[in-house]
Amino acid sequence: MLKSALLLLLAAVPAHSLQNDFDLASLGAGNLPAAAPVPQPEFQRLTGDKAGYIQISSAVKLKVDKKKGELTVTFPKVDFGDAAPGDKAHLFVKLLRETPSPVLSWATVLCSDGHYLGYKGSTVGIPEEGGSLSISETLALGSYPKLLIARTHPWLTAGEDPAAVCSPAFLEKMKDVRAETLPAKVGNYSFEYNPRKNTLKARW
Repeated sequence: MLKSALLLLLAAVPAHSLQNDFDLASLGAGNLPAAAPVPQPEFQRLTGDKAGYIQISSAVKLKVDKKKGELTVTFPKVDFGDAAPGDKAHLFVKLLRETPSPVLSWATVLCSDGHYLGYKGSTVGIPEEGGSLSISETLALGSYPKLLIARTHPWLTAGEDPAAVCSPAFLEKMKDVRAETLPAKVGNYSFEYNPRKNTLKARW
């Protein structure tokens, strides 16, 4: 069984304040003309309550007995530490190829208040009789993933702006690209999705 677990730490920088302890009046200089105030740069105060983490865990299990086999995919489970109401993970699944053996691809997109944070994507070539399992995985966070996801999962963006993958319009458009919408059977391969366990079994 191939298991993967990732822990991403998001730490806020504590805010610091400056205090002026220098008092001209204490030095007997109270009659001096007042100096013009120095403009202070604007900054956003960060507080420690924004610190948190994102934990992602998933697994792929393969059983082969001569000409029969079973592949079990446990899709990524995402835990937002100190989660806000707008923190969500959206899973998209697509069958890229049906013959001679299926190729399955999925991506878990991380969003916060409709804004794109990153994604974890995988592509698995289901083995033919006596074949070997091949899997490619990608995890990317930040601004660059908006371009990377278009390279690793072009079926997901399909010419759309990658930054829009968390928008309500995009989620509505991709509602049929889900694990529960996969075909029940393709050739000699059958697919069964368990929404409670968030697992997909492929048998042949």
